[in-house]
Amino acid sequence: MARFGLTQVVKLGSNENPLGVSPRVRDAVIRILDRAHHYPDGESTRLRGRLAGRFGLTPEHFCVANGADNILTCLGLAFVERGDRCVTGLPTYTAYAGLVRLLEGELVEVPLREWTFDVRALAEAAAGAKAVIVCNPNNPTGSILRHDELQALAEGVPPDALLVVDEAYAEWVDDPAFPDSVALLRRHPNIVIVRTFSKIYGLAGLRVGYAIGAPEIVASLNQVREPFPVDRLAQAAAEAALDDDAYARAAYENNRAGKAALAQGLTALGLRPLPSQANFVLVDLGRPAATVAERLLERGVIIRPGGMWRLPMWARITVGTPQEIARLLEALSTVLRQPA
Repeated sequence: MARFGLTQVVKLGSNENPLGVSPRVRDAVIRILDRAHHYPDGESTRLRGRLAGRFGLTPEHFCVANGADNILTCLGLAFVERGDRCVTGLPTYTAYAGLVRLLEGELVEVPLREWTFDVRALAEAAAGAKAVIVCNPNNPTGSILRHDELQALAEGVPPDALLVVDEAYAEWVDDPAFPDSVALLRRHPNIVIVRTFSKIYGLAGLRVGYAIGAPEIVASLNQVREPFPVDRLAQAAAEAALDDDAYARAAYENNRAGKAALAQGLTALGLRPLPSQANFVLVDLGRPAATVAERLLERGVIIRPGGMWRLPMWARITVGTPQEIARLLEALSTVLRQPA
C-alpha cells in the first residue's frame, strides 16, 4: 500500500510487485552508496555476465539499459526510420504505438483474435515491415503466445525484419507451453527478447531492463544508448535480485494465489475477468471503467481503466497482497451497487 495524504492507497494500476524491496537488494544498494560519486560501469559488465550465465549465452548477446522502455527506444532509434512499417497487436502495450509515431514510422495494428495475438494475420502484415512487436504475456490481456505459435510467427516474419518479443511479465507465467524464446533466438537471429527487473524482481523504481539478441543487433543498440544507461545502485540491485531466488519464489506464489482470489472475487461480483498469465487481470466492468476508477480512487484504491486500449468498459487490475485484494473487492462491490 502507498500513502496518499493521510489515507493509505491500494495501488493496483501499475503492475508493480506488492512485496516491496527484497532485503538482499536493500543491503546491496546500501553497500554501494559510498561509491555513488563515481560513474557506473557503462557496459554493466558484471550484470551482463550474470545474465549470460543464466541464459546460456555470451555477454555480447545482452544490452542493459534504463528499463525495458529504454530498450524499446534504443531498438527504434537503431532500426526504424521515417516511413518504416512496424506491426503490433491491438490492444497491447501502448508504448509500441507511441514509439513508432515518435519516429514517424507507419504503425500497423492487427486486432487480437480471442484476446491473443493473431499469428497468421501478424505474419501477413509483416511483409515489407521493419519490425513486428509482440508482448508475451500481453499487456493488458494477460494472454500468451505458446511456443508453437511464437515459432510459427518467427517462421512467418521475413528474416530482414526484427521480431521483438517483449517478455516483461515472463517470470509470472505458469503455463508449461510458454515459449523458450532463447531457443527460438538461436534459430532465428532476427528475434530480440526484451526483459525487465521491474516486475517479479521488484525494481520498478530503479529502472533496469535488458535485450537479448544476436551480437550484431546488440552492437547496434549499444551505438544509440546513453553512455551510462544504468546507475550504480540499479546495477547492484539487479545483481542481488538475480541471487534472491527465495524472494522471486515468494512473489510468484503470492501472485498465483492472489490472481485466483482476485478472479474468484470479480466473478462473484458478476463480472467477467479474462484468464491471465501475468500479474494483473483484465475485467469487463459492464459500465464505463473511467467512472468506476474515479469512485474507487475516492475510496483509496487505484486501478487502470481501459480507455487507453480502446476498451472503455474494461479495467486492468494488478494482483496485490491478500489484504489489498480484499480491500479492492470490498470497494468495488460498493461502487458497483451505485448507479452507473
